[in-house]
Amino acid sequence: MRRSLRFVSLTVLLFLGIQVQTSCSPRISGEGSTVPPVIELTQGEESQKYNIQLDFMKHHMSGMLIVRRMPDNEIRIVASTYFGLSLFDFSLHDDQFNVNSCIEPMKKEKVLKLLEMDFRRLFLNGKDVRVKATKDNATQKRTSGKGFGKSVVYITDDTPGDPAQIKIKHPWIRLTIRLDKLSKEI
Repeated sequence: MRRSLRFVSLTVLLFLGIQVQTSCSPRISGEGSTVPPVIELTQGEESQKYNIQLDFMKHHMSGMLIVRRMPDNEIRIVASTYFGLSLFDFSLHDDQFNVNSCIEPMKKEKVLKLLEMDFRRLFLNGKDVRVKATKDNATQKRTSGKGFGKSVVYITDDTPGDPAQIKIKHPWIRLTIRLDKLSKEI
C-alpha cells in the first residue's frame, strides 16, 4: 500500500515538474514590452475603411468599418451594414471608451468590454502581448489574455501600421472578427 502511494506521489510530482518547466518557456518577442498598434492612425488623415465580418457561433454580420482620428486625438470607430443600418459607433480617447450608439443585441456589458479590448489592441499601443511571425514574415500573430479573455490577432500583408487583413479570434467564445482593408477609391 505504501509502495503504491509513493509511486503515485512521485508520478504526480514528476508530472507537475514537467508542467512547471514547460510553462516557464523563454520570452517571445513583444512579451512584457510595449507593442505598436496594429493600425496606425494620424491626425488629419482620411478615414480608413475596412470590410468587417463578425462571426459568433452560427451568427454572421458583415458590413463596413470606418475609423478616423479626430483633431482632439479621439479615435472614432463606426460600423454599419451595407444597407445602412448602424451596428455601433464607439469613441476611444486615451483611457476612455464611449459607446455613442449600438444595436440592441450588442448592448451587453461583456460584449462591449470585449470590443473595447479588441479596438484598444488595434489602435493603441499594447502591453503583455506575445508576438510571433511566420518564417516568411507574411503573417504576424499577437496573443494576449488568458482563459475567456484570450484573443489572438492575425495580421496579414503587414505594411507597418497599414495591414491588408486583420483577423481577431476569441477561441473560448467562438467569436471571430475579420477586417479587410478597402481601397482608397471607395
